[in-house]
Parts: sequence; C-alpha cells; structure tokens
Amino acid sequence: MTDTPATIGQQLDALGLAVDLAPGERVLEATVTLVTGGDGAAEQHRPMRLPRQEPGSTPVPNPVERRIVTVVAEGQQISEEQRRRVVAWLTANGIDPHLVATGAAITIECRMHGDQVGRQIIGYTEYYKNANGQREINWKTRDGALTFERWVVQEVPLEPDPTWQGWPAWHAEVSARKAAREGGADE
Repeated sequence: MTDTPATIGQQLDALGLAVDLAPGERVLEATVTLVTGGDGAAEQHRPMRLPRQEPGSTPVPNPVERRIVTVVAEGQQISEEQRRRVVAWLTANGIDPHLVATGAAITIECRMHGDQVGRQIIGYTEYYKNANGQREINWKTRDGALTFERWVVQEVPLEPDPTWQGWPAWHAEVSARKAAREGGADE
C-alpha cells in the first residue's frame, strides 16, 4: 500500500475550506491564516502554506513557550498577610490549604501561544490522607508524611500583592542592600 500525499484541495477540504474554481482550474498553492476562539477570545495562528512541507507541519523550534510562575518557592518564608492571601486563593480554586505540604513550592504553569495565555494549572505537593482522614506516614523514609505532586486547573487568578512596588523598585532595593553590604565589608 502506497501513502500518497494529500493534494492541496484535500488539505483545504480537511480544514473545512471551500474554493470555487472555474472548469479546468486547480489550486497550485494556498496560504491560510487560521483564527480560532471561543468565549469572546480569539487567537490568530501562524499562516500555513499548502501544500505543507514534509516532514511535518509544525515548525522547529515549536513557537509555544511554557511559563512557570512561582507563587511560593520551596522553603520560602512568607508573612502572615501573604499566607492569608495564598490560603484564600488556594481555597477559591478548590484546594484544601491544610493538605498543601508545608515548605513545598506552589507554582502556576501555562503554555503561551504568542501573547495568548493557555490553560493555567496550579502545581503543589499534597499530603496523602488514609481512609481515616489522617496523614499517612512515608513508610519508606519514615521521616514525615507521604506526599504526592498534584495539578489543578486555576479557576480564580491570584491577585497581585498590594505592597508590590514593581521591578524598578525591587531592583533599586536589591542594589541598595548590595551597596550596604559592600560598604560594611570595607570597614
């Protein structure tokens, strides 16, 4: 059995496009700009040329980037106000904050398609509860509770920290601390 490549007309048909041609004419080449969307949002994809070039239709490097936002870094100390904000956000997303492992990282991950944000998921480490509703010991290491990685679709975004002054203020603060440390080292 021989695999014959699809004609341009077949590729256009597969995309759901119809072209009126005069008798005797055929499509030699086509450039298609695809726009997809739903819920009031639209995404314009890269134009594709037909016939598609082998070995595939996805360009290399693939223009989709993965974005990871660290909400709380592993071992990070946070203030009581920050803790309340994170707990409220976790709860709003259907996550029991009491099951989130202490000291473990909490992240938000998504794929970016150009400037369009894809589905955002919250990643965290959760304590495993046994049938009695208690945390199960990690019997292999015997040094704490058994945990597992968990991913939940973010339904409610985390609001920005109200005390955040922005990156310029943060860089100035870091520079001032560095200068103070270096100035103290010269004495």
